[in-house]
Amino acid sequence: MNDAVARGHKLLHLYRRGVGGERQNAGRLLAAHLRAHDLTLYDLDPGLPVSQDLAALDGWRESALWMARLGSDPDAVLTGLVDAEDLTPAELGRLIASVDLGKLLGARLDGWAYAEGAPPESYRQAAAQVRAEDLGAPELSGSLAQRFQAAARLALFRQTHPERTVRTQDTTEQAFVLGLVEALTGRGGEAVTQGVRARLNADQLARLRALLAGHGDEAQEVARQAARAYGRSLR
Repeated sequence: MNDAVARGHKLLHLYRRGVGGERQNAGRLLAAHLRAHDLTLYDLDPGLPVSQDLAALDGWRESALWMARLGSDPDAVLTGLVDAEDLTPAELGRLIASVDLGKLLGARLDGWAYAEGAPPESYRQAAAQVRAEDLGAPELSGSLAQRFQAAARLALFRQTHPERTVRTQDTTEQAFVLGLVEALTGRGGEAVTQGVRARLNADQLARLRALLAGHGDEAQEVARQAARAYGRSLR
């Protein structure tokens, strides 16, 4: 790196980080420096255009700079990009194709597992089910790391809450079980021909069965009374 480029780097850094008069002064010096040494912004930073117009920096994003370096220093670039939340869909696609999910999981495993209250090995097993192509799903948002964490959280939920079918005798009991599922899990169940399909862990399933056995007859009576009251309200 020659002296002119090194000096340009310093001025560029001052312009990017400066505010108010400091930024204006750095911009004036930078523009003069580029003209005097026949340099462009690209000469100072490969992530910038071949131009001496400082207006090109107004839309500059640090993540765009990292993306420009993706092929030259992948490990450092991925470290800088996995938490970027301003990537375009195309940039995110390139990043997903380049990232090693195993390395990312290894770096974040303990913190993510702790946040979920899960044993690290159980979390690792669940996260290992996440594929790179899953991270582009429309229901996910945020940085690549946030997408991976959300996908791993869902995989962990599915791993610890297997899908089960609770058989019911009639539609009233089915409605009661649907309500129990919502109360116990915070998620809705699905009414099916045999009863209710839902994801429940062992404790939730045991609690649901206990509530159904202890309050099922009462739920039937409540339903009958509600039906009679509704009938009486009609004219």
